[in-house]
Amino acid sequence: MANGNLIIKERGERGPRLLFIEPYLNGSHRALAEALMSRLPGRWTLLALPGRFFRWRMRGAAAFLAEAAGEALRRPWDGLICSSMLNLAELKGLVPELAGTPALVYFHENQLAYPAGGAADERQERQDLFLAFSNLTSVAAAKLALFNSAYHRREVIQAAGALLAKLPDAVPHGLAQALSAKSRALAVPLSVEEANGLRREPRQGPLRILWNHRWSQDKDPRSFFAALFALAEQGLDFQVAVLGRQSGRPPAVFQEAASKLGPRLIRQGALEDRREYWRWLFWADMCVSTALQEYQGLAVAEAAWAGCRPLVPDALVYPELYPAGLRYGPGKLEQALAGLIAAPDKCRRTDYQALARPMTWQALAPAWRRALEELCAP
Repeated sequence: MANGNLIIKERGERGPRLLFIEPYLNGSHRALAEALMSRLPGRWTLLALPGRFFRWRMRGAAAFLAEAAGEALRRPWDGLICSSMLNLAELKGLVPELAGTPALVYFHENQLAYPAGGAADERQERQDLFLAFSNLTSVAAAKLALFNSAYHRREVIQAAGALLAKLPDAVPHGLAQALSAKSRALAVPLSVEEANGLRREPRQGPLRILWNHRWSQDKDPRSFFAALFALAEQGLDFQVAVLGRQSGRPPAVFQEAASKLGPRLIRQGALEDRREYWRWLFWADMCVSTALQEYQGLAVAEAAWAGCRPLVPDALVYPELYPAGLRYGPGKLEQALAGLIAAPDKCRRTDYQALARPMTWQALAPAWRRALEELCAP
């Protein structure tokens, strides 16, 4: 059911009364909501908004939901789950009936360590203090805070301490202590049902390269294409598929790709059909990440599940997930790709699915069940 921008979905007839609030229903945010509501027992209600205008979502979602979904919010709930896109403290203030409802806030990303890149003084100047501080007050209003990786949790705890240390006076130091005490890492489960029945076929010929990330600056597509353009100019033979969704106005380099890569570019653009998306993952030999900011990397995990060899930066969350032999250092992407293009069998002789198994629902279900039991416990 929809009411303007508001999306309301209900699921389940037994178990605790669980309210899931997602102001940014897209990507991993959607994946988590769907996984929990479809796999864990409960009388679920989802209140969501479309995944766009993220700054406005963080600033305005609580006030909008208090007005547009007030009746649903005022029902008795055993537990509330939301992402860090919601200002939880503000919503509880606007809807007093929620004040005593135990809440879990999930961090797919954060505003304390955002934006990535640039000198420290540039990051401080560009940071939106309201958005960063709302992450901390949401944790203060919650019973639990979960992060999609241990790396993400460490980064936010460090950034919270640094932010509070810069404030002029009347500093609520307890916010940083609450963040550390209430939080732990628990990944978004990888959903692989759409891949059922697909198999990796034997193949020969040029190396098949995949880039399946969101088309935005923080995924650094320029570095990816710069390496491919240089390799193409050297006359190296390879094939590439560029998937992923556009985010706002995509970087101009995507428009250059067709002319500079020519027939090497086999596919470019998002795939709405998830089954077809998985077919392309099984088509590829390897998956490249050039991310500047990554806290879990579901796109790489999906490709690994399909058997692709990851090639990821030796930074961010990746050392937590992938061995050193699958990572490249600064400025080394072109060299790493050239070596694999010269010997495609290095990618094809190993099935990398085992790397993604720790992120599947089968692996993560017990921990998610315990988290919801803890949330709803008196």
